[in-house]
Amino acid sequence: MPYEGKHVFARTTMKVLISGAGGFCGKHLTAYLEDQGVEVHRLTRSKDGAAQGHKVGDITSIPELTAVLASVRPDYVFHLAGILHGGSPVLFYRVNTQFAVALLEAIREADLTACPVLLAGTSAEYGMVSPQDLPVREDLSPHPYNHYGISKLAQSLAGLAAGQKGHPVVIARPFNIIGPGMPEHISIASFARQVADILEAKLPPVLEVGNMTTVRDFVDVRDLAGIYWDLIRTPSAYGQIVNICSGRGTLIGDMVSRLIELSGKRVEVKVDEGRLKPIDVPVHYGSNEKLKKILGRIPETDLETTLRGIFEDLRNR
Repeated sequence: MPYEGKHVFARTTMKVLISGAGGFCGKHLTAYLEDQGVEVHRLTRSKDGAAQGHKVGDITSIPELTAVLASVRPDYVFHLAGILHGGSPVLFYRVNTQFAVALLEAIREADLTACPVLLAGTSAEYGMVSPQDLPVREDLSPHPYNHYGISKLAQSLAGLAAGQKGHPVVIARPFNIIGPGMPEHISIASFARQVADILEAKLPPVLEVGNMTTVRDFVDVRDLAGIYWDLIRTPSAYGQIVNICSGRGTLIGDMVSRLIELSGKRVEVKVDEGRLKPIDVPVHYGSNEKLKKILGRIPETDLETTLRGIFEDLRNR
């Protein structure tokens, strides 16, 4: 599952440009690619002094993005940038939709239309699903119910439109991504942080949780990195939406129990009403048949190993 020592390709001098490289998935993808000898360039909002960082003041500015692309001349572009939470609904569409549209247009302006692009979508684009829709396949009609899912769906449609014009674009649609370094606004990370703090006696032995009866499909971010790299280099994936998922559902309550077992302590689980969501899909897991057909493999995520990695990472911070 983790990429250390796995899926190692021959060293290359290929260049990759990544938006959102400083985020959870972006950091893991960057580490994975650099381990393969790929030259990684990063789109940034501020000049952070890091090597191969390219500042863009306005993420919707086609001239600014075109200038970066013309300078780097990447062999591949990963568009991972996006926001899950935002104070203004407008921000979702600026970051999750307009950025991608501007980037695709800038690629055309820079005369890089042969450069493959991977757009990172989300399973939230499917929205509410019925039991008869499970496992969720790519041809299911999407019905997102919040600005995050709607704005990401708009990005996917823009990517498909570019693909119809001959641009090699693949839309990856990962399900619940977890792993070391995950942001603590994600429930599993929040639970792991509480357990780690309980173990350090920073909190009383009471774990505050939300709805423990939901079922989700989890993928380790380190599996995701390798699959992203394989997808963007596979022509049969171009013009496609591809689920990245384990293909099985796991009860959130079971994930909490496993985290508590890792701590070795007796911990009380308490439902916090403030953590309950107004809309919460009861069961949500995907089909990875299309992914397997394209790549010949699926994520190798082992939840015990992943949870242990999350827990140890939090304890070491």
